[in-house]
Amino acid sequence: MGTTQRINNGPNWGGISNSVTGVANAVNDLSALDIVDKPVDDKVKIDILSKKEKKLEKRKSEHVIAALDRLVKIGGGSKSISTGRSNVIGKSGLKSSKKIASFFLGVNNFGIDKALEQIGFSNLDGKTTKEIINYLIDYFGDEAIGMDEAAANSAIYEVMKELENQVDDDVDSLENIMKAYVDSTKLSEFLCVFFGKYIYEYLWERFEEKLKQKKGIDITKETFKSIENEIKSRVQLLNSNRKLSKIDWNGNEGKEEIEKIFEAIIKIEE
Repeated sequence: MGTTQRINNGPNWGGISNSVTGVANAVNDLSALDIVDKPVDDKVKIDILSKKEKKLEKRKSEHVIAALDRLVKIGGGSKSISTGRSNVIGKSGLKSSKKIASFFLGVNNFGIDKALEQIGFSNLDGKTTKEIINYLIDYFGDEAIGMDEAAANSAIYEVMKELENQVDDDVDSLENIMKAYVDSTKLSEFLCVFFGKYIYEYLWERFEEKLKQKKGIDITKETFKSIENEIKSRVQLLNSNRKLSKIDWNGNEGKEEIEKIFEAIIKIEE
């Protein structure tokens, strides 16, 4: 998670704050079901709890969707966010995603040694994949001076650490997987996951601390877990339904594809 200083919610953020609190209230009510409701008859108890649980789960989901929808509206709409024109969210995510795609393409075209040399990481002798990935996390990100940058940095960290889990300590292993991503639909899928995490991290950066003060640590954790799961499920649905093809990531086609991926993720929330 990022460490940027939180900004107190102004009037424009009240709607999202209320939606996040609504998720927390539903989480709290769900956790209290077994304590509050204790009918004598076991079958009756199960039926009552089942109906209440379904209603609360629906309420929770509606509040998550409302929070995401309001974030897009505050950002000026999906097109504004996905092209980097929003002053609220999108610029850092877009900038980092383009760095990711450009580097993967460089590995595919010139090999990992040359690609790393071009971004200031020279002499691979004795270097581990972990060291390389840590360097890439810093390179893909920005100095965390604001919530947008911090959200992008956290999302980069998450996706790159997941990538690290797929390779061994041989640098060739990292090179091979990056080439395979460029040579298939996997880089598009990787960027979908990145943007999903980026949206989640932005909400966490802005609202986690305030919610923790109001609702406590446990409810806050469960609240953001619910938000994260909702975004994950929608990204997975997008990847399963979207017709992906091999992309020429060099030049305008790659730039347009990144923006289309980002807008598709944002539009899921509209």
